[in-house]
Amino acid sequence: MNDPIVGTARLKRYNTARVLDELRSGGEPVRIVEIAERTGLTRSTVATIIEELDADGWLRRHDPLGALGRPAARFSVTPERFHVLGVDIGLHRVVAEVADAAGAVIAEANALHEVHDGRELLRLVNATVDRALAAAALERDGIAAVSVASVGMIDRAEGRVRVIRGIDAWTDLDLTRELGRGFGVDVDLDNDANLAALAMSELDDCPPSFLTVQWGERLGAGLVLDGRLYRGPLGAAGEIGALMVTDPWSGERATLEAVVGAEHIDEIARLVAARDPFTRLASELGAEAAAAHVFERANDGERAATEIVDQLADVAARALAPILLALDLHRVYVTGGIARGGDVLTAALERRLTAIGAAPIEVRLSPFAENTVVRGAVTAAVRSAWESALDGGLGSDARTRARSSAR
Repeated sequence: MNDPIVGTARLKRYNTARVLDELRSGGEPVRIVEIAERTGLTRSTVATIIEELDADGWLRRHDPLGALGRPAARFSVTPERFHVLGVDIGLHRVVAEVADAAGAVIAEANALHEVHDGRELLRLVNATVDRALAAAALERDGIAAVSVASVGMIDRAEGRVRVIRGIDAWTDLDLTRELGRGFGVDVDLDNDANLAALAMSELDDCPPSFLTVQWGERLGAGLVLDGRLYRGPLGAAGEIGALMVTDPWSGERATLEAVVGAEHIDEIARLVAARDPFTRLASELGAEAAAAHVFERANDGERAATEIVDQLADVAARALAPILLALDLHRVYVTGGIARGGDVLTAALERRLTAIGAAPIEVRLSPFAENTVVRGAVTAAVRSAWESALDGGLGSDARTRARSSAR
């Protein structure tokens, strides 16, 4: 037998969540009538929800626009009501961002590294987190949600990385426990490519289904289907770096990650430069990584660099096309360090994917480049904090947490 009280509570929570989504998504203060139009809820329902949220301090009231008649007040969420933490643990960089309830970043800390020992990396991550919190004048127990991204295959239920290359003993650590010390909330651990996809899903014109390729030294993909992030039953969805392909330069079979990753791009650039030392690409190669120079020179039209990018795009397209065809996807986002490759990379990928596939494929670069993953971590943390607030009824317990986070 259905309980009408439970049903009413669920409906109220659902309607409140829809109103909050509208308040958070636009970036600008909105009127009650605008929220009603966008959500399909009645004006009276929206007005009641707004009144309750406003009374409990979850909203900020803004002056009306215009002077004719009786212009209505506008509302936005109270940014300082809670704070969240997003962390990206990469093979060569750790970055932590603290954001408010509106998702705006208020403090950040990062550290470049060449650490391959898991315990040492854990210490670096905790130190980076503490620097970000100090910059925001917050303590760990004042954070409402924490989302952490790591490279590798993630067991989210256990809070561990199951498979990873490049960091020794990282799979031995209970990361959610180790990173959660001092926080009053559980740490949510996820794959970096998944959180990169989550960041893309927040873009204004993002379609409901798409593929994100997190492309740097390693390669992974985040898959969003009908607005929901798909991880697979074992969390292995998107592990495209392990696909076997043919290396066009050596003719040998190797993993996709090994062929199109930043490390191999560096090797190929140096081989091409050694063969033709009088190109601008060759003159610019020093001790640092060469991938950035390859894309810069390709965008300038230099033949040697353009040929490298074309070969990379061909290999990547042949690996991605079957996935896009099978799932009927027409948008690909490129995130990570390679996202700085510019238009020459997207154009080359688009040409090859469209030629192989049944319909045009649009390829876009992440506007956040190498910060895409941490932006996705912040997005996940903000969503989690709002879910917790809704589950708590947005009442006195939530206000207590908010006061704690503002200390």
